[in-house]
Amino acid sequence: MEGVRKSNCVFISHKKEDTDVARAISEYLMNKICIDVYFDENDNGLQAATQVEDDRYIVESIKRGLACSTHLLCLISDKTKLSWWVPYEIGIMDNKGLSITSLKLRGIDELPSFLKINKVLYTCEDFANYVHTLGPYGTIFTEGKKYDAQSIRQEFGRYID
Repeated sequence: MEGVRKSNCVFISHKKEDTDVARAISEYLMNKICIDVYFDENDNGLQAATQVEDDRYIVESIKRGLACSTHLLCLISDKTKLSWWVPYEIGIMDNKGLSITSLKLRGIDELPSFLKINKVLYTCEDFANYVHTLGPYGTIFTEGKKYDAQSIRQEFGRYID
């Protein structure tokens, strides 16, 4: 239907070694903010394809996850630069012209140019402000319910500055 906004779905892009923080953020967005999330661990088809090394179905699963997503939240750690998948996922979302946001995790000092040209979250406060915009109607109905950096810091302070 024209004029109806597609509800937000955030694709969590991460390196396998950052699965713990990706899982925590995914659960937070789904359970506390009520935002749809595509997180690879929750995709049973992808998990089955990975176990039997079905490369075609792995790629199809990732593409399906990206196709249903309105936003990409890319977790950036010192391990991310060794990832094959993170740049692939960013490239697909960039080609679709959809929202790409990077969340800089602790221990990373430098970001590549292709990440800097999009939104980058450096602190828990930045992440709280980002979460604030994700509700089904953006900030319209979340004004009195801003997600404060202190509660975000309690949840994610060990991962984010």
